[in-house]
This record gives sequence, C-alpha cells and structure tokens, in this order.
Amino acid sequence: MGFGGAGPGGRIFIGDAGLLNDRKDAAMLHQFRDDFAGNILLFAYFLVGLAGLGLFLLRRQEREYLWFALAELLNAVAIACADDLDFRPSWWQGHWALIGCLGVITSICFFMFFVVLLKQRRTSIYWIGLAFAVLAPVPSFAYSLNLLSDSMWIGTTALANLPYAACVIVVIFLAVRRGNLDARLLLGPVALSYFVGIVDFVIVGLSIAGVTKWALYVRLNQIVSWPFPASAQNIADFLMQISILAILVLRFARTRRDEERHASELEAARAVQQVLVPEDIPAIPAFRIQSVYKPAEEVGGDFSQIIRLPDGGLLAAIGDVSGKGMPAAMTVPLLIGTLRTLAHYTESPGEILAAMNQRMLGRTNGGFTTCLVMRIAPDGKVIAANAGHLAPYLGGVEREIESGLPLGLAAHSSYSETGITLNANEQLTLLTDGVVEARGKDGQLFGFDRTQAISQTSAEAIAQAAQAFGQNDDISVISVTLTPMMKRPPA
Repeated sequence: MGFGGAGPGGRIFIGDAGLLNDRKDAAMLHQFRDDFAGNILLFAYFLVGLAGLGLFLLRRQEREYLWFALAELLNAVAIACADDLDFRPSWWQGHWALIGCLGVITSICFFMFFVVLLKQRRTSIYWIGLAFAVLAPVPSFAYSLNLLSDSMWIGTTALANLPYAACVIVVIFLAVRRGNLDARLLLGPVALSYFVGIVDFVIVGLSIAGVTKWALYVRLNQIVSWPFPASAQNIADFLMQISILAILVLRFARTRRDEERHASELEAARAVQQVLVPEDIPAIPAFRIQSVYKPAEEVGGDFSQIIRLPDGGLLAAIGDVSGKGMPAAMTVPLLIGTLRTLAHYTESPGEILAAMNQRMLGRTNGGFTTCLVMRIAPDGKVIAANAGHLAPYLGGVEREIESGLPLGLAAHSSYSETGITLNANEQLTLLTDGVVEARGKDGQLFGFDRTQAISQTSAEAIAQAAQAFGQNDDISVISVTLTPMMKRPPA
C-alpha cells in the first residue's frame, strides 16, 4: 500500500497498510495544526465580512462598508482555496490561476475600501493603485501555464505586489498628512502587513534558488509555536484586522452619535419653528385666511406670518431663506422675531423690509432671503413691497410687484411700495418657489402656468398639488379673500 504526501511535492510511501495509515493520519493532523492560524483568519474574515455587509445594509450611503465586506469575504475564499491544496493527494497548477483571480478582485476591493474610507480623490495614485492591483497576480497566471519556474514565480510575485502595496501605503500616508485620525491608526498595521508579505515572498524565492536556507522561512512561518503555529504574516494580518475593525466600530459609533445630536438639534429647531410659525391663524372678520407650510425636510427655510392690525386689517408676510435644512431653519427665528418687532412700530411694508435687510447683513453666510410683505386694509386696499420674492396672484392672475434686492445682500437696499386693490370675494395668493419648482419624476417643473391655473384654489389644495407633482423644496402658501358681507368703514 502507499499514499501521496499532502500538497505539492508529496512523496509515495510503500509499506504496511496500518503503519502507512497512521503516518497519513499524523501528516494530516500536522497539516491541520500548521494551518490552524490561517483558518482562524479565514473564519475571522468570513464573520467580519458578514458584519461589514450588515453595516452597509444599515448605512447604504457609506460604501466603505461594502468594499470592506467584499474584501474580507473574498479573503476567506482565497484562504479556503489555499487550504484545499494542502490536503489534495494531487493538485493542478490552474489552482493558482483561480487564487490569482480572487487576489485581483480582493486587492481592488481592499484598495477601494481605503480610498473611500479616507476620502482619497481620484488622482494619479488612485489609477496607478488599481492598475497594479490588476497586474499583481500576473505571475500566478504565468506559473499556472508552466511559463515560470518555482523560484521565478515567487520572485516575480514579490516584485509584482510591491507597487500595489506602495500605493496603498501612499493613500494612507496622504490621508495622515491631511490630519485624518483613522489614517494615523491604520498606517502602522497596514504597512507591517504588506512589508511582512513582501519579505515572506522574497525569502521563499531565495530559499528555492538555494541562496538562503529554508530554516529562515520555517522560522518566519512559526514565529509562534504554542498553542498552535502562527507565522509572522498571520500575526501582521491579525493586527491589521484589529486596527481596521476598531476604526470601523469607532466610526459607526461616531456617526450614530452625530446623527443623534443632529436629530436633537432638528427637534429643537422644529419646536422653535412651531412656536414662531404657528398653525393657528388669527381670526380677522374682514377676511378669510388660509396658510399652509410643508417643509421638504424636518425643518425648512420658508416662513410666513399673518399679523392682525389695530384697524381690523392685517399684515401678511411670506419669505424663503436660501438653502435647506438646519442653516436655513436657524435663520427663520431671527427673521420672524424681527418682523414681529417691527410690526409694533410701523405698518409700512417698505420700511419693514428695509429694517429686516439691515438686521440680516452679515448674518447670511453668503446666502440671502426673499420676502414679500403686504398690508391689507379692511376695505381691500393693499400696499405691497417685495425683496426678490415671487409675485402674488390676484384673482387668478399674477400681479407684478416692483422688487428690490433680497435681504442681506446690500446695506443700502430700498424697497418701493406698490398699491393694488383686493375686491370682495377675490383671492390674493402668496407662495414660495417650492410650488413653482416642484419637479416630477421625468424632470419636468410644475411651472408658472400650472401654478397660475390653481392659484384661486385653497392654500391646502395648492400645496398638495405641488407635493403630488414632486416636492423638492419647502412649500408655503397664504391665501387671503376679502369677505363680501363686511361693514365698510365710512369714507
């Protein structure tokens, strides 16, 4: 009886069947023990890869988790393929071509992980790194076709992997120079892992060529012998895995903390807006008033106010802060507070806008605010002033109001006043550009024609029509109708 030694180069033994089986079992146990550290990494790669995939499913916008998961899972498959060679009584060189293919995809995924994680721009180093990731396994393909000897294969593999490893290190180093904390934690372990891998290849090549003794390679592959053998590469890879996992866990925790803080800030801003942009409209006998506010996000940059005046008239204001989200939302309280304060001292729309403009100077961070203010008397006389806002609709027709610059742009802006008349049963509609700029799935805008066509419907109907078409900005609508059964003041 006889059996072949495990893996390439196995010898044929002849002798007693029982002794040969014992020898075979001992060889298999020895091989299992030698592969133990690698198999721990295999299961670690597999489990960590699944965890990375889970993180990506939770946070699909953060693609670094996907690239990391793919690299880890493919690493696990590559180790499993290498293990398969150790327990085959015969093997074929095409096996190395398969491992080479896995190496190409794994290298690309790992490189993309670092690029996305560290926010590396697509400069020349990006393209060079990808190119060498593809070229690194070429020696393995050549070896599988019997074009290279063992020593040439090992030597050229070391040289082919060196540029790729250098590109990875450069990407991390550039991030370190930009002050990226994650990169500082990664640089040492990643550099150690790639350095040990290159040295391992070089020593194997020199040992095959007879330049150095195999004892040095054996020593590197059994740098730890208890409780199981572990190579320098195993230890370096383990350290790199620990550092990457620590960074990803800290990154996930940091992101969650930032999201919770952001959510808390949004809730506070929403509470402020609910106080300053009340849903209850003051009851003014001479008018039928509707007001609708539908922010595109949790909070928005639109604002509107209906202020009852002592003579039974009203002051209506509507505006839009440039931008979206928190920056715009935090400007709204300042605008509304200013507007309400000014209404105690003047009922002139032009003076109100001029004073609001002065208040907003230097507070817009490069943005601006459009605003339309109207004073509507109980007899239907309207005085309006405009700071770059959309014109109102009167009786279903757009009514042009002479406009000045938006608020916060120029110190000496002035706002002229325009007089119009609101007749009985006639509706005056004020709105923000969230209605006009609603965009459908085909990219088409809601537009001015559609807006004018529905401008005499209720404020709620106008807002819902824009929302149904495709809301992508805050929507505010005010409608004011002069009631017919009102007691006119004596002339």
